[in-house]
Amino acid sequence: MPERLVLSIDVGSSSIRGSLVDEHLSIASVWSAPLRANTPVPNFVDYDPFAIASAVEQVCDAALATARPAAIAITNQRATTAMWRSDGEPVGPVLSWMDLRTAPMCLALGEKGISIAPNQSATKAAFLATLVPEEERPDLRFGTLDTFVLWQLTGGQVHATDHTNAAMTGFIQDVGLTWDAQVLAELGLPESILPQLRQSAGDFGHALGGIPVLGMAGDQQASLLGLGCLAEGQAKITFGTGTMLDQVIGTLPPPDTRRQPHGTFPIVAYSQGDSVVWGSEGIALATGSMINWLLSTGILRSVEDANRADPDFRSASDLRVVPANVGLGTPEWDFGARSVINGLDLSTTSADIVAATLDAIAQIAADLVEATAADSGREIGRLRADGAMCRNGAFVQMVADACGIEVELFETNEASTLGAALLAHAELAGAGLPEYAASLSRKPRVVSPRTPRGSSLWHSRRDAWHAAKELSRESIPELSAVHF
Repeated sequence: MPERLVLSIDVGSSSIRGSLVDEHLSIASVWSAPLRANTPVPNFVDYDPFAIASAVEQVCDAALATARPAAIAITNQRATTAMWRSDGEPVGPVLSWMDLRTAPMCLALGEKGISIAPNQSATKAAFLATLVPEEERPDLRFGTLDTFVLWQLTGGQVHATDHTNAAMTGFIQDVGLTWDAQVLAELGLPESILPQLRQSAGDFGHALGGIPVLGMAGDQQASLLGLGCLAEGQAKITFGTGTMLDQVIGTLPPPDTRRQPHGTFPIVAYSQGDSVVWGSEGIALATGSMINWLLSTGILRSVEDANRADPDFRSASDLRVVPANVGLGTPEWDFGARSVINGLDLSTTSADIVAATLDAIAQIAADLVEATAADSGREIGRLRADGAMCRNGAFVQMVADACGIEVELFETNEASTLGAALLAHAELAGAGLPEYAASLSRKPRVVSPRTPRGSSLWHSRRDAWHAAKELSRESIPELSAVHF
């Protein structure tokens, strides 16, 4: 009997991938189309909506030429915002989650007691709505990229999102997971622009000639599922353009959805049936993007050169890099911080700068571990990891050393793809997500720390990192003044 396949569509920051994933969560085939972000001026980051639609069509056509999947699942970079008319015509660019053009709007809302961050969707939607006359706004459709892609795949028949994406938009302000009328009113937006709210694992209609869409989740939540983190206390970290650490909290809702004292946020980890499982998330805004910058400047000649970095670099150098291209996230949340290279001398080489950058991202991972544990009240004794940077063994060792805990890796770094597929496969099997995940035999490889957590050496390295990070703070005071 042939294996049952799910077409998992992953809308990332630099590419759109379509993967055929079997019921054991093995990737049978994968296709990719590049996606280029535009930066017309500093702090503006957007995409061409037609390019996104074309890339989705390209990977779907390639997959369907190989096999007809039993279902489709979608995962996406969260909070990236599209706006289009009911006939499907986009009204402007797609605004990336990294785009900061609506920061002043966030400040104004904060003065009225509404907490929305510049990296969320609500103010981006309000900005895009201003590109059409006010009387035409009821004809608009808002969506994060899961919703935009679903609309494209279903020929405009389904306008929906799932709880994991919806809770990140800023249009939801409480644990009841309903659209907030006050936010809409303050932004001058009609409720008709908003998609339907649905469970992460469930029916999202039919696409591509009748194939059911059975799962949707934001990339970080999909990664959590793909790495097998479904039980309370389990945690994972994803090293992408930014770095996100997510921990499963359980079915008891948090007191509210606002930022916690140590800079993390309550999230919806996943939903299925009548169950909503909550989580906690810490966010670093600029990590993998710093590697891309090193490549664009020629400081780093190739990704392979980064893979040859010395994991013992920190024991022999005081050079410090602070990746903060678009600010610092958890725990500081300083949107006006900017990247720093400190300690350069005439002996410094490009390889030193690369190694110092990798070490800094490892220290950022340790920041996220500490902040998440402090806010959730659940210690993180081991951490599962994914993302392209995890192909670099030297970097993963730096992460284990900086965090002082074991780091677990699976063979594939496409955890978001697998997590989305898990949603659809569980629905096809009529099974609960934890039960279906438990039926899979997947064992990670373990990287152990060489620097004991709490040792004098570990503390001295953490202290030096914190001191370097202070040098990046409040580089752009008006952006640093954004609080939410």
